[in-house]
Amino acid sequence: MAIPLRQLEGQIQYLASVLPLTERILQDLLRTSPPPTNLEKIERLLSSVPQLEQHGEAAAAEEVLHQVEDGLQTLRQWLAVADLAISPYILRTYLERNPIAPEVQKALICYFLNKSPRVESDRDKLDYLLTSYFTVVGERGVEPRFEKEAELADTIESLFTQPPPALGAPPEMMLHELESLTRRVADFEDFSQLVRARIVERARALKANLGEAFYHPRVLPTVIRFNLTFRRHFEELFRQEIEQVKTHVRGVVAAAGQIFHAIQTAFEALPVVGVERVGAGIPIEPEAVVGEERVGRPWEVIAERPPIDRLVRYSQDPQKETELRGIIKRIARQLESLPPAQAEAAYIVFPLRHAKVELYRWEREAFAPAAEGRAPISARIIQFCLGLVAWMEEEFALYQENCTHRYLWKPHFDTLSYALERTYDQLKTVRDLLRPEAEPEELAWFPALMKTAERLLHTLERIAPVFA
Repeated sequence: MAIPLRQLEGQIQYLASVLPLTERILQDLLRTSPPPTNLEKIERLLSSVPQLEQHGEAAAAEEVLHQVEDGLQTLRQWLAVADLAISPYILRTYLERNPIAPEVQKALICYFLNKSPRVESDRDKLDYLLTSYFTVVGERGVEPRFEKEAELADTIESLFTQPPPALGAPPEMMLHELESLTRRVADFEDFSQLVRARIVERARALKANLGEAFYHPRVLPTVIRFNLTFRRHFEELFRQEIEQVKTHVRGVVAAAGQIFHAIQTAFEALPVVGVERVGAGIPIEPEAVVGEERVGRPWEVIAERPPIDRLVRYSQDPQKETELRGIIKRIARQLESLPPAQAEAAYIVFPLRHAKVELYRWEREAFAPAAEGRAPISARIIQFCLGLVAWMEEEFALYQENCTHRYLWKPHFDTLSYALERTYDQLKTVRDLLRPEAEPEELAWFPALMKTAERLLHTLERIAPVFA
């Protein structure tokens, strides 16, 4: 009687930690209160068994044990259903935002190790939990909780309630491959090189191919060693990459400030200084007919830039440039549909998905429908620069929202670094345009172009602390 009693007490012990955590995650995810689990009632039943045995009521104690087993089975079934709603990503994100004590982590690990039957997502959850539990993040970075491999193996073995079966030949081979990957990690000296090697994907495939052998006490120490080795080296190279990007972008910001001073000097030397009315008084000819030569540089030349692979970090989606174009088109569509009263306002607010940007009258004039056909290059540059401002405001809002979460901020950090490079390119383009010999139609837009450059620099300086 004592052995099953101890086993049931152990199950109640880890369920007492797992159930409240699962309820909190479900409440945070579904915004509804989960059903009561009645664990306290089961615990009280189990505590009565020793007293029944002392009074010689063995049959009654046996009956109570069966009731406890049935109640725990019901709870395990409830947890299995709840697990289906909690993906590995949701679990990881929740725990990173709401850290839990090591003993709760250990209880979760015990639950997944002893769960039956298991589903595929259980492997990824356990993989994350084991790495988190056996990792200590200190001043020197990521360190293993146990320095000696024997300690790690003994701790893993103590988490199992049943002796494991023998490990077959195929799992042994995959275990050997995982150990080989672990040794290879230190060979990479560059962050992009490490990411391109796709070691994580290869390790994930090995873990999946292990099947149920993944949960074997001989396998888990190797999995944990790989995870810790990779994470430690990944974060070291990751920090180096971030510092390199920050150093480079600080140089871009300083160069942008110098370019803006050159823009101011060039503007003061122009004959258009003091012009208040921008664009509105300049006649814009009707749309060109088919076959007629277009005036000004075509859009493709306006957007010319260095090769994207030199500017975009490996972790950034190269299609981000398409998002910038999309913002410009959305601004144009909204301005075309403005009612007359708003069209005459000093400024309007253009809503983005996560931020907003103000559009002033001189900027709206650059988006006039006629400007799509024959407007000078300056009007088109104003359009593109305003799109850059809106794009940076959007990504800056997303960066601030995610900057406290591990890695979630990185895509927005990369996009901002690229956007600042594009800002610097556009400021250089503005400087090249400000020339006294420009055509009158072009000269009339230069005051607005100067304001646009000033706004672009202001946005850049507001975002620059990200790279401090």
